[in-house]
Order: sequence, then C-alpha cells, then structure tokens
Amino acid sequence: MSPRSPREISVLVPPDLAPLYPDDPSRIGPYLVLGRLGQGAAGTVYAAVDAASSSPGDRLVAVKVLTSPELESPDVYPALEQRLRALSNVDPRRVVVPLAFDSDANPPWLSMPYLAGERLSHYVTKRGGLGSGKLIALATGLAEGLSALHARGVAHGSLRPSEILLESHGPHIMECAVAASAERMRGSGATWLSPERFRGGVPTPAADVFAWGAVVAFAGTGRLPFGPGEPEEIAERAAQGSFDLDGLARGLRPVVGRALDPDPDRRPSLREVIGAVIAMWQAENAENLRDGAGPAAGDGSPDRDDLALILEREWHAVEPPARVPQVVRLEGRMSNRRPTRVMFMAGSAALALGFVGTGIWGLSQVLGSDEDDTLVSDTAGGPVEGEPVDESPSDEDPLTLVVRFDPAEQESPVSGPWVYTPVDRDDEPVRGRGVPSHSAWAEQWEEVGEPAEAVISPDAEVLCAKFCAAPDHVFLDEEGRGTWELTGSDFIDYLSWGPVMIVEVTFAEEPGEDGEPREIVEITELFTD
Repeated sequence: MSPRSPREISVLVPPDLAPLYPDDPSRIGPYLVLGRLGQGAAGTVYAAVDAASSSPGDRLVAVKVLTSPELESPDVYPALEQRLRALSNVDPRRVVVPLAFDSDANPPWLSMPYLAGERLSHYVTKRGGLGSGKLIALATGLAEGLSALHARGVAHGSLRPSEILLESHGPHIMECAVAASAERMRGSGATWLSPERFRGGVPTPAADVFAWGAVVAFAGTGRLPFGPGEPEEIAERAAQGSFDLDGLARGLRPVVGRALDPDPDRRPSLREVIGAVIAMWQAENAENLRDGAGPAAGDGSPDRDDLALILEREWHAVEPPARVPQVVRLEGRMSNRRPTRVMFMAGSAALALGFVGTGIWGLSQVLGSDEDDTLVSDTAGGPVEGEPVDESPSDEDPLTLVVRFDPAEQESPVSGPWVYTPVDRDDEPVRGRGVPSHSAWAEQWEEVGEPAEAVISPDAEVLCAKFCAAPDHVFLDEEGRGTWELTGSDFIDYLSWGPVMIVEVTFAEEPGEDGEPREIVEITELFTD
C-alpha cells in the first residue's frame, strides 16, 4: 500500500494575494485555488497549488479561467483546443505558455508557470521612456517572442503594453490563449491595432509586427505613437501613417516606422526587425567591444547567446517582492466541466519560466458557489472592540460622490494619487438615443467642486459601463450604472491612456492620515445608451 498523501503542504505565495470571492472555485482541474491574481475581459486568473511539486517555490501556478466574448459560441472550441496545443509547443523563453489546459471544461481553463513582475504599461508610465539598453533588450525580446509564436502558426492578435510582463530575465508576452477580436480591441486598444485589424481583419503576423512597432515606440518615448483621442481618431491617424517617433532612439526609427506602415505588405518581417535592432546595438557598442568590454570582446561581433546575456542584464534590477510561505490544506471541490475529453498536459521540461503575480487579466462569473473555505485565510476586517464607529459621515466629507476622471489630468497615472473633479447634473439622462462618445457624455455634467486627489485601492470594486467595452456597446443596468466587474488595478491601468470618465466613487470610511488623500474602494461608471 502506498503512503497516504499529506494533508497539508507549504506554498510560497505573493504577499498581496487577493482572497477568493464566495462563488470562486476551490479547485480547477488538478489544482487547488488559493486566491485571485487578476481579472479582465478575457477571464479570471487564480493563484493555485500544484500539489504534485516537491518544492514549495515551484508549487504555485497561475490558472486562468477563459470567459472572453470570443468563446461564447460552442463552434470555436475546436479552434481553441488547436491554438492551446500549438501554444504548449512554443519556445517559452519570451512567451508565457500553458503547462496544462482543458478546453472542454466549463468554462475552459489553462495553467501557466507563475512569474512575478511588472507590466510594461505601468513600468513606462511610472518611469518614462526606457533607456537605450533596456529599449533594445525589449525590442529584441518581443520580436523573438512573436517569432516563436509565428513558428507554431499562432498570431498573437492583441499585443499591447499591458500584456507584456517585465521581470528580472526580460520581457514575456502574455494573453496568447485567445486572440481578442477587433471589436473588443477597438474600445481601448486602438493604438496597438493595425488598420486592417481595426477594419475587422483577423490576426496575422503582419498585424503583430505593427503592434510591435507601436509598443516599442511607446516604450521608447513614454507617449502613444498616434496620440490620444477616441478610437476612430487614432485609427484614422494609423491608416494615414501619421505617427510621432520624436524622442525614440534614432537608430530604431527606420525599422519602427516601417513596422507602422498602414500597408501590411510593406512592413518588415520579424527576421528583419531583429537584424535591424541588433545592428543598432552593435553600432552603439562597437567601441566597447573593440576595447575588450564584453563576453565577445576582441572580434567585435558577439554571437546570439552572448548578446542575449548582455541584454538580459538590463532587467536584473526588476525584482518582484519576496513571496511568503502559506500552509495549504489539500482539500477543495472540483470545477464544472464537460465530460467528453481529457485534460491536456504540456510535457516540456523547458516550462521553467514563471507567470505574472499582480492583477493583469480578465473578468468572469466563474463556476458554482464554494462551501470549502479552507484554502484562504479569513482576513475580513471589522471595527475594533471599544472603538467608536461614526456611521453618519459629515456633509463636508461624503462617502459617495459623482466625479470626473480625466487621464489627461493625471500627473502620476500609475502610482497616484489620482485627480478627480466633483460633477453633477440637474436633469436625468435621456436613454435610447444611441451611445455617445466619452467626451460628449462628460460635457453633459457640470463641475460642482474643486479638483481633489484620492488614492485608488488595487482591490477596489469597479463596475464598468463603457470604458471597457467596444464601440457602441455598454454594460448598463436600468439606472444607467455599469455592471461589468473589474478591479482597481484595471481602472488604474485605464487611467494611463483612456478617455474621460464619469463615475460614482465610494471612499473608505477611515479618513487619510495627516492630510493624506482619501482612499477610493468602490467605483461605478455612469453612462447612457
């Protein structure tokens, strides 16, 4: 008789892991679910335990439940399985690939290695354009990652800064499981969408090259290459080839400009892209190589392995917070599934890379209610015994306000605090006349107070009505309030480049200390249709 499995194991988890919602699953496939890593339009990502691993540091995986709009029809599931199988064979050095998946589960899911890092969108918005070394390392790494995808017949289709993770070994391309439709990308991703994709075209390698150019331009300058504006305005500039590369490293401008060509047939191949970027690096470092500084000193031409090591050094300062141990009981309920196929396990030992640990993805209403709460600690707070509780806040500091958030007014759109302006209106919005633009909607509201600052909790409850939706789509209840669930992290990311918004905010009851900005814990977007 084999020995009985241990009932408890130790796992190293992120220090700020968000707890599960009441209706989240406690088990997905063979994995025990610990908490939430993030949520967005494509699905929910959970931190989970691979109990079969012998090392506490390797037991943590990321499991994504796929609920994107592109999967609403059962007809797409064979193509999903084919894509996931192809992804499992992609070179994982620059791409986050599946460890295992079940495309026949309800809903489908895939597991991936866990890797802590920072999104490129946050990194650039917080620090500005990358220096020459990091920019070349990023441009090369992304091109190699896309080449690895294309070699397996997979076009990413929705590459953008928020789907690129930076960690101590370089950039990693995420969100490869489902290519976002052009309709979904138009809403907040027009900058990264090639003209043919914006018109409804399918993902192609040429469209990925365009996205590469837009991402590198943003990373090198800290600005959007086609400027701000409504999606249609941005798409028109892209179709005209009207981009701004001022401030981008001079040696990169030719290849990035070619990548942003409106005509896909005139864009360079990824082989050309990599060659041009490496040539720029060699030209900039020729003197150091001649002087003997570097692994290939003396011949003036480092090979690709040497170059990879040199470029990887650029990321050594990008260190994630240390994980903390957590004891987990080996219990939990299986998730729902269609009992027609077996789970696919990707068997490559090369999948030793990790995955993202700060909320980055998707959103969904997943699986049934879970009565087993043994996998997460009870961290719910409450009033301290004996401490007076003020349940009737003063009129001077109301807990709930309707405010305007304009990304153009944010001095620190990633780290905050974030500027808001109280607004109001005397009339009731008229519905049934079509979906207005963000700017037209904001103009209907009058300022009723001075701008102020607040901090936004990354775990704040956010209900989106329009900013997360495709053009002419809204997620509204009968009162004109958003219904699409997101998190504070998603909202903060949006404030990096999105249009103006009208939202109802709820502040934490505890005031900020010593004049510090108040904390927003709930955000509900208001809109009309």
